[in-house]
Amino acid sequence: MSTRCFLPLAVAVVLLAVVHYADSCASSGVCGGVSGCYQPPPPPPVCGCAPSQSCGRYGCYTRRSRVAAASVRTKEIGGKKRRGPVSRQGSNEIAAFSGEKRFSSPDARFMQCCEERNLPDVCMDKCTFKTYTKDALMRMYFKQDPCPIEATAEMQFCAAQGQDHRECCVRNGVGSTTAGAKCLVFCNQTPGFIQQLDMSYLACYDRFENMKGCFFHEMQLRK
Repeated sequence: MSTRCFLPLAVAVVLLAVVHYADSCASSGVCGGVSGCYQPPPPPPVCGCAPSQSCGRYGCYTRRSRVAAASVRTKEIGGKKRRGPVSRQGSNEIAAFSGEKRFSSPDARFMQCCEERNLPDVCMDKCTFKTYTKDALMRMYFKQDPCPIEATAEMQFCAAQGQDHRECCVRNGVGSTTAGAKCLVFCNQTPGFIQQLDMSYLACYDRFENMKGCFFHEMQLRK
């Protein structure tokens, strides 16, 4: 069977991964299927990480080197450090870390959140608004990229900074598909927001960049 034949299923899995796998069905805010939640995410992998790495939920991550890399990236994109951007900790709250330094540019804050969520090193290159794309998600789904597709939930949360962007998404045409206002569920990344998904949400994939535009724009406004 050709790759083209797999695309509808791939899109469905990508969409469900974006909103389902972060902290299990309830805490990520979305349930799927006709009868309720999907099976919970698989247990943490047996990583076999190097001594300088830790084994996270989706693979090996190197905490120290990534913090240093984020500092370099911040300089490259002209960001300035600040305190207190929003980041999710646990399953039921959004917490601001007042005791740690934070970055103000959208890409740097996206990267910082991915670090705090302990995404594996192989996923970190997707944690910018330029590289977090539909094509990147499809490569992950087809295992053409070492970053696991389940990690997209963390990326979507980090891109949105755990906020509800539905008002912006309405203005940005996210609801202008055959799925209509259903697509706005992907713009709400606040923990505890519950919504069942089905195949009617497939059309929302075409508005992925519109969603990202809202995340980027509103992150700039919240500097």
